[in-house]
Amino acid sequence: MSQICRLTPADAEIFREIRIEGFRNHPTAFGSGLANVIDQPLSFFEGWLRDLDAYGAVEGNELVAVAAFAQGKGANVRHTANLIAVYARPQARGKGIMARMVELMCQDAKQKGIEQMTLCVVTDNQAAIKTYLKLGFEHYGLARKAIKYDGQYYDEDLMVRFL
Repeated sequence: MSQICRLTPADAEIFREIRIEGFRNHPTAFGSGLANVIDQPLSFFEGWLRDLDAYGAVEGNELVAVAAFAQGKGANVRHTANLIAVYARPQARGKGIMARMVELMCQDAKQKGIEQMTLCVVTDNQAAIKTYLKLGFEHYGLARKAIKYDGQYYDEDLMVRFL
């Protein structure tokens, strides 16, 4: 069974590896592309893990899934957070690992005073959408042509969960 834990700057190297894998295997799932991370120094990922609430699922000695949330920075949006950087390696899919991790993240966010968690998910990622709906997220909009990859556009569902 996988163990879910908070990631710290000390996890930057393994976090970098799984992020790059996610960009390579699912380039349309992320707003920032592989080119934005591939040549970044390890300090970039250390800073990312220092500034965000990032989580990982570990099986054995391997990081098999990651996700993070970014709390709103302004005084009037500190009650909000965005779920970002969600990726599970193939061997971690279909086991409920991501559902457990997102649920833990929502609990932790609520303890920090966050009242709503939003996310964007490419509309053709039905497995993720199904998971988010089961976790209490609901659709509130559609971002048309939100992602452009290799000359093709992809729409994103906008979802929210009130904590």
